[in-house]
Amino acid sequence: MPLRVLALGTGNCSNGYAPHTDRKPPGFLVDADGVLVLLDCSEGIRYRLQEAGYEYGLVQHVAVTHGHPDHACLPQFLQAKSCRRLWGKDQPEFGVCTVYMPSKLVKGFQTVWDWHQPENDGKYWPEFTPRFVAMGQGSAVGIAPDVTLKSFPVYHGFGRHPAVAYRLETPHGVVAYSGDSAICDGLVEAARNADLFICEQSFRIGYKDTARYGHLTPREVGEVCKRAGAEKVRLTHYVGLDKASDVLEEIKKGGFNGDVKHAKDGEEWTVA
Repeated sequence: MPLRVLALGTGNCSNGYAPHTDRKPPGFLVDADGVLVLLDCSEGIRYRLQEAGYEYGLVQHVAVTHGHPDHACLPQFLQAKSCRRLWGKDQPEFGVCTVYMPSKLVKGFQTVWDWHQPENDGKYWPEFTPRFVAMGQGSAVGIAPDVTLKSFPVYHGFGRHPAVAYRLETPHGVVAYSGDSAICDGLVEAARNADLFICEQSFRIGYKDTARYGHLTPREVGEVCKRAGAEKVRLTHYVGLDKASDVLEEIKKGGFNGDVKHAKDGEEWTVA
């Protein structure tokens, strides 16, 4: 079977600013022959997994690119997973979950968890205790036979926010995910010759001073994809206030003439 990738959320940190832009915050499920990898864990992601026909209790790998709330609602997801395990004891798989995220976020998450679950004295539950893996420069973790998750630090949040892009290598091909990032070497390496590159395009056409905060304009998307040699590109985290045709033209001006489209919630892509 080919690799399945489901777009559970292609929006950004806001909604309601235009009639056609009410897309859910970021989240993508990769199904590699039954190995389920969730790329970013935004608010309400478990509902969207169910709507897509997947049991969120069986998602055993969660890769968080950075800690901004529109990408990382981990306490909510982990609590739901724990309750799913409590009320589904006949399926021990419900009790398994490994969370991958930048090293500094792993260290800081305990404080976040204590805020949400002070009655647990910093612990989890006997039936569900997640495992955390710190990801940084050159991190590569084998999560299943012939399935490897790699991380590449990227520039975001004035360079002060710990953030990574992910590269998932499988027997079917490579899926890369930018998270949020400006142009940087880490982003290019994550997308190097990827069969599918899910790439953010948060800044509008003509936006200046993009490198200061850390997002991409359409033209910069083109520059990154040309340097990386990505095969198929799907744009995510875009505002949606620029005409799609104008965005695609700007990407061409950046040097990329390949297969690129705006991602929409609910879409499914295959890699074979």
